[in-house]
Amino acid sequence: MSYLVVIKYGDAAEAAEVRKAIKQLSDQGLIRIEDAAMVSRGEDGKLNVHNELDKGVKWGAAIGGGLGLLIAGIMFPIGGIIIGALAGAAIGAATDHGIEKKFVKEVGDSLEVGQSALFVVIQDANATAVMSTLGQYKGEVYQTSLPSNVEAALRARVEGEDSGMSPAERATIEAATND
Repeated sequence: MSYLVVIKYGDAAEAAEVRKAIKQLSDQGLIRIEDAAMVSRGEDGKLNVHNELDKGVKWGAAIGGGLGLLIAGIMFPIGGIIIGALAGAAIGAATDHGIEKKFVKEVGDSLEVGQSALFVVIQDANATAVMSTLGQYKGEVYQTSLPSNVEAALRARVEGEDSGMSPAERATIEAATND
């Protein structure tokens, strides 16, 4: 099961730091991310969207490129790779279950000048590591699809109301996020 988490931050630099920290958790195997995006409203009032390329598009392009090479083979391998990669990316995008662009725009429209929002679609995670990392940055939980007890713990951590998780809370959160 996947969970969407959207957190607003006071500035783009902090959201970028959080995104970098989450990527490090991903590199360590402590979280599996399906999709991620960051939206910020610049000093000029312009909305900037920094979207991560989701895995469906990446895999679709890679598999499509390989199939294109096999199918086109000897006659026109470069064209086959290009056509296959484009077709695979299109199929990957069509089956994408990540963040909807309409929702990203809706959240972006709610941002004031200088603010930012981080969107993450999480497949599974070591909740203790994620909570500990997110608790280092102060923001506002905008929306989640997390179970209510996990969302409450996340809000407490991110919004600065948390005094630490008890072992029982950790166990409950781990169980809820590792379905």
